[in-house]
Amino acid sequence: MVSMMAKIEDGKVMIYDERLANRFNIRGYGKLIDERYLELHPVEALYLSEEKKLKIVDEGNILESDSLFDKFSTLDNRFEQRFIVYRDLRRRGYKINCFHELRSKDIDYYLKPKREDQKDIFAVSINEREEFSVEKILSFLDSLDPLIEELWAGVVDEEGDITYYRIYDVKPKGSLKDVGNIGCRGVLLKHLIIVKDREIGKELFKQGFYGNLTDGELTLSLLEALHLSDIGVLEVYSREKKLEYEDLLTIAKSYQQDFEIRYKVYKDLKEKGLCVKTGYKFGTHFRAYERDPNRYHAEYLLDAVTESFKSNWSNISRGIRLAHSVRKLYVLAVVSKKIRYIGMERIRP
Repeated sequence: MVSMMAKIEDGKVMIYDERLANRFNIRGYGKLIDERYLELHPVEALYLSEEKKLKIVDEGNILESDSLFDKFSTLDNRFEQRFIVYRDLRRRGYKINCFHELRSKDIDYYLKPKREDQKDIFAVSINEREEFSVEKILSFLDSLDPLIEELWAGVVDEEGDITYYRIYDVKPKGSLKDVGNIGCRGVLLKHLIIVKDREIGKELFKQGFYGNLTDGELTLSLLEALHLSDIGVLEVYSREKKLEYEDLLTIAKSYQQDFEIRYKVYKDLKEKGLCVKTGYKFGTHFRAYERDPNRYHAEYLLDAVTESFKSNWSNISRGIRLAHSVRKLYVLAVVSKKIRYIGMERIRP
């Protein structure tokens, strides 16, 4: 009769019975050593203990599940969320490899896809109190081949519930042409620019979806004005003095410290053929349309950040959930030498 036991030795959970080792390995558990022994990851050991499929022995004593949890938690301060996510995904029917090749990149699990059309899945386990770091997310994504692999994040809240997100690179591409063959003058009024020529204002509004048209006058934001100035469409004046590009940029930065970062994203999206409008009503920097905004809804809600951006997962969750509720994708536009767009959406595994 096979003894359904594993031993904790030197911080590792080992099964030395060859038949038992192969039986669990066939079911997707652990890592075979010399084709005879099986090393279990601590989350696997606790899961099998909870399921009454395996007894774990430490220094001659059989440890109950609560004692195992305490022991493993002292060895790994992230054990709690790792186990909660592992157990949930196992119960959802996923085969999970804890000893995959990307463990050194702090990616917790490899999940075998359930469907033929599904990419290989790599998952990270996160506690909601952990810091959200763009740099960390980028390092995860850079470890994967986006053609055949994707990243999931399982975020465990203070009540032990899990929210899953799919995180991936997005390549926005619109079908809209920018304005051309127009020259006009605008007047700076604090942080707004007014185009008083009604006909030209209408053309900018109609062709490029710029600004807000009220009583025949077009009101532009500093972002829009700077871009129109940059492409040679708009000249901005203040008290009859023409403002150069750098003057306008300095004024804009005096109102908004991160203006330059936002402008780089705005300009890049415009060059990619998108219509870009304020995302204030949605709590983001921008909303962006790949198609005519008079006929279609925006596809994206975006925040412009740098690679060093840090936040908390509650703020990120808020952005993702709100975007989902209005059928849009929440995107972090990460400004570096190039701008990288990271999409984040809630999923049900």
